[in-house]
Amino acid sequence: MDRRNFIKTSAAAVAALTVGPAAAAPTVLRGKKEKNRYGKKMKGHFSLTQISSATDTIGESYLMKTRGGKVIMVDGGYASDVEKLRRHLAKAGNHVDLWMITHPHEDHMEALATILADPQGITVRRVVYSRVPDEFLDCEKGSADNARGYYRVMDNFMDGTDFVNVHQAGQRFDIDGIGIMILSVADMSLKRRLYNEQSMIIRMWDDKKSVVFLGDAEVERGDSVLAQYREFLDCDYLQMAHHGQNGVSEQFYKTINFRACLWPTPSWVWDPAPENNWLKTRDTRRWMDEKGITEHHVSCLEEDWTLL
Repeated sequence: MDRRNFIKTSAAAVAALTVGPAAAAPTVLRGKKEKNRYGKKMKGHFSLTQISSATDTIGESYLMKTRGGKVIMVDGGYASDVEKLRRHLAKAGNHVDLWMITHPHEDHMEALATILADPQGITVRRVVYSRVPDEFLDCEKGSADNARGYYRVMDNFMDGTDFVNVHQAGQRFDIDGIGIMILSVADMSLKRRLYNEQSMIIRMWDDKKSVVFLGDAEVERGDSVLAQYREFLDCDYLQMAHHGQNGVSEQFYKTINFRACLWPTPSWVWDPAPENNWLKTRDTRRWMDEKGITEHHVSCLEEDWTLL
């Protein structure tokens, strides 16, 4: 079967993401009734590990494991992070039930592409992503060839792995009693056609906690999601956008409610040199101080931090 013909975006394709009993078609959650349904606690539970860079470089990698043993990944980092990631996956059973990719930059997608091309015993059941259309990849000249290469690996990889390209924000699915909701998808109507602004924003929650992954969302992406899905952005743990610098706006951070920050951030971004005035981490850190956030988990300071 041609991989491009295999990728589906219908309700049935997203419903198939459920691991275990068959799921109902996904619901776009809007309005008071749906919010009440969404607010109902899930029965499952997951641990979360923020995997730090193997080389103190930029990147993002999260591994979640459910109470029932299902493994969920978000992004994964560079190819240089693969050996470290393989060790984590080996401890988790060398099988990933669901791998979600926020956007096709190297520091988010290269590790997955490397593993798909050379599994070395790792199996991946499903990959969920929101694909930047081929005709828009050249909007970032420096990244277009790499992105095409990653997509080519996915297109050619057939060995038992399903790839679901999600086009509709607001879709929800469950895995082992864990709730997952996609709050943004690739949207070429955004004025800034950067891969960061195409980030798939993900909410994940269980019986005790909620996490929102912002990927590398910048101001326009963040503001659009804030306008449409404000009620679903409140969470316990928030992954700081674009590694904590030059990401979403101050208004975004100060509008939503959360109690702790997840920083997938190398040392040189966490504490940038004075001459690196293009790194805006200090601004974000100041916003968090002004908001009263005191719990921070920084990948370069707290290696492979795990939330049980």
